[in-house]
Amino acid sequence: MLLVVFSSNKGFKKTNIAAITQQADVAVGTFYKYYSSKEEIFYEVYQAENETAKRKIVDQIDERQSPKETIKQFITTIIQMSKQNPILAEWYKNTAVSQLIMKHDKDNWQNSLVYNFLIKNIQRWQETGEFRQDIDEETTLALFNALVVIDNHKEEIRTDNYPYVLEVLADMIVDGLSARK
Repeated sequence: MLLVVFSSNKGFKKTNIAAITQQADVAVGTFYKYYSSKEEIFYEVYQAENETAKRKIVDQIDERQSPKETIKQFITTIIQMSKQNPILAEWYKNTAVSQLIMKHDKDNWQNSLVYNFLIKNIQRWQETGEFRQDIDEETTLALFNALVVIDNHKEEIRTDNYPYVLEVLADMIVDGLSARK
């Protein structure tokens, strides 16, 4: 229901409580009995959509690939899913929504399925010698987390080809982490 409201009314910013309650066929007072704001209900719906997307992302990744191909597939799949789902698209294209979600998710990101997938693979790549041994896991994670920070500020990069820029940065990080043979 909320998915329809946000996508049909030009996104999160222009969707108001009246539109949400009208679509849900409930009174405004009933809405406020369960939610304090449209941000709260959006976050709840976002979380459900995001968890479903994370499971699909992790299931689609072929971990037998090289680290570079795995990360490339990982980022490409995240961007694809974020654009296909109206709720995730709001997060992906709207900095204000991204910041709202980050505010609610301050500490939850470390329990994320995607984050755990990344840690598991970083550890495996270090154990198999595919990643440099002189760069610890914490620093490696910080490099990948830098991509998330950049992603949250994509409008400031000012390019129409942002997904490619993110992919190139991820390639450069993996190249820098890769063991020299």
